[in-house]
Amino acid sequence: METVSVRNAAELGAAVRAARLQAGLSQVDLAAEARIGRQWLVEFEAGGKLSAPFNMVMRVLQALELEVVLDPTITRRSADRPDERPAATEILARYTAGGPR
Repeated sequence: METVSVRNAAELGAAVRAARLQAGLSQVDLAAEARIGRQWLVEFEAGGKLSAPFNMVMRVLQALELEVVLDPTITRRSADRPDERPAATEILARYTAGGPR
């Protein structure tokens, strides 16, 4: 799998689903490997886990042999709004799921 830029929960879920399918795993197989529930995985792949526990996300990525790469070149929030906190989608945009090591 090539490097994928992820900017929100839906994109992360889609990337995980694509990696799972490429690995030839069913949702049941991946859920068992990552020690999570299948229904949780279904919702995660659909982008519905906006506040997913980090350890669960990492177990899924590790089971698929994916890694997270932080890219400091992503555009920061604009200088005209320095007091505004980043949205969750902006935080997720800083993470990239890469291919197998």
